[in-house]
Amino acid sequence: MEKYGQRPAASKLDRALDEKIPAGLRETLHKAFVKAFQVVFDKGDGAIRKTVHTNKRQQEYIIRQYNVDRKENRKNLRKFHKAASGAGRGSVVLSSAAGIGMGVFGVALPDIPLFTAMLLKCVYETADTYGYAIETDREKILALRIIEAALSDGEELQMNNREIDGFFQDGYWVRELTLEEQIRAAARQLSAAMLYSKFLQNIPVAGVVGGAKDGIYLRRVQQYAAIKYRKRFLLQRKAAN
Repeated sequence: MEKYGQRPAASKLDRALDEKIPAGLRETLHKAFVKAFQVVFDKGDGAIRKTVHTNKRQQEYIIRQYNVDRKENRKNLRKFHKAASGAGRGSVVLSSAAGIGMGVFGVALPDIPLFTAMLLKCVYETADTYGYAIETDREKILALRIIEAALSDGEELQMNNREIDGFFQDGYWVRELTLEEQIRAAARQLSAAMLYSKFLQNIPVAGVVGGAKDGIYLRRVQQYAAIKYRKRFLLQRKAAN
């Protein structure tokens, strides 16, 4: 399986916070992420697609696609990978800055809608680099599965990775979920991964440490998305040839 970095391990600070975290915080975070995904897909999805599908980005994709169709070699294929590696970089920076800013004032939950929008924008931009437009429920479910997988580890990561690769190969999911079900699954993974940082972000000034992790998790998702969309692209080219 491809390596893209380990999920940040629980630090001494995280372990010290275990006894202080309210019992209901995980469920509160889960509901907040579910609502954020629903709002973005219902209200802000068009705006995200509009900012992603810029004329410049489309022109760059057409040029890369033309070059690789004309001559498929390592150099031309690497241009897709380079573009994907840079996709979402602005979202990572903005998310980190927003998380730190809200952490100064001890604000965590209001940060979740912005973080979720930046997270999806990051995945959309990465997909767009390889010519995949996230417009249908099928593509949105894949984007959410990528987010869920990126924030898992160990055997869970291996299982998610196999299922995504199986979808690329066969065109269907071993575990077929509706968009709403997948929103909840991705939100559950996000709330588990970010539990400590969001708790810490509620503490004024000290919340800067928690807020700074927004960019770390977003970057992890972007790296995994770049790996998976690249694999999908290469598999489809292989099948077409």
